[in-house]
Amino acid sequence: MLDTSGVTLHKRGDRPESNAAPLRETLAAALCKLAHIREDVLFWDPFCGSGTIAIEAALLMTNTAPGLNRGFISREYPWIDKSDWDRAYEQARDMIKRDCAFEAYASDTDADCVRLTAENARRAGVDKYIKAFECDARNVQTYGRRGTIVCNPPYGERMMDRQSVERLYADVGRAWSRLGSWQIYVISSCEDFEKLFRRRADKVRKLYNGMIKCNYYQFFKPFQTEG
Repeated sequence: MLDTSGVTLHKRGDRPESNAAPLRETLAAALCKLAHIREDVLFWDPFCGSGTIAIEAALLMTNTAPGLNRGFISREYPWIDKSDWDRAYEQARDMIKRDCAFEAYASDTDADCVRLTAENARRAGVDKYIKAFECDARNVQTYGRRGTIVCNPPYGERMMDRQSVERLYADVGRAWSRLGSWQIYVISSCEDFEKLFRRRADKVRKLYNGMIKCNYYQFFKPFQTEG
């Protein structure tokens, strides 16, 4: 076997620091793709952590190659001409959509997470598209705009205890019921998420966050509370 990448491919080269429960960049990109994010719709991750989801969303919307800020071990192979690599990177940079109007909010109650998100977005070259700030997820507002929430809240396994997480899910369920037609996408390992959130998902997709079996709850139809 021949190793062409060196550092594993899910690493983009722009997140040297992360929070206590980091989400792999590849999984974050998949969550954004499944949410069908759009340039003219506000994107919001209210549990931003180290900013992975918002950053991957901005990379997707600007057509920025995810490995543009990292190296590959095969660049050192003597039988691959350096000019081939230079040309590939140049072509990738030329494909970036620089006039993109995409806007993402990345918020968290932890000031260190907000700082980390802003730094990682800058390293990734997408800081102009991401506004990082402190905010409780219960206080998300529409500001009169259309919006899409994509988030990875605590599961009660690596962050917070189970009882606190259940209260959190119930709280955001009540709070987000006021968001009207906003679409909401949540990944969680909690099997009772829909019951706590008081809303049945329009679609549920099974995914793994590392070794943790999760469901990706997708809400894209008009809100109706569960009795």
